[in-house]
Amino acid sequence: QIPLPNYAVDIINKHKGKYGKYLLPRLSNTNLNIQIKKLIQKAGWDYSAVKVICKQGKLVELKSKNGNAWKFYEHITAHTMRRTAITTLLILGVPEIVVRNVSGHAPGSKEFYKYVSIAQSYLNKEVKIAHQKLMLYKHEKENKCE
Repeated sequence: QIPLPNYAVDIINKHKGKYGKYLLPRLSNTNLNIQIKKLIQKAGWDYSAVKVICKQGKLVELKSKNGNAWKFYEHITAHTMRRTAITTLLILGVPEIVVRNVSGHAPGSKEFYKYVSIAQSYLNKEVKIAHQKLMLYKHEKENKCE
């Protein structure tokens, strides 16, 4: 079991019983991804975003069927949201073992440690900024007339 925030519980309670024995409507992965894309498009995230893959060691830009750049919302899938949630939990300081249990990754999972690496580099950057602010504060305090 994973505790949910109150707003999520409210949404579930509002729709309780609408889907028979299921808590939420049943969607195939394909339909879920379509619904996610529609939601993100409605949110206004419809700007062009480059889509690249690594092919034979080189980055190659992908275009849509009509030759145009992809829209941002077209990049987002349920798996994107899963990766974002895992990375966000780690950045917020949730212990790795807890995040691993929530995400279902096995101990020592190479895939999981990709998220840890990303979260760690973000934390390193933020701590460096905090150190710079502390040094600036110290310098200002030392040069102040009291």
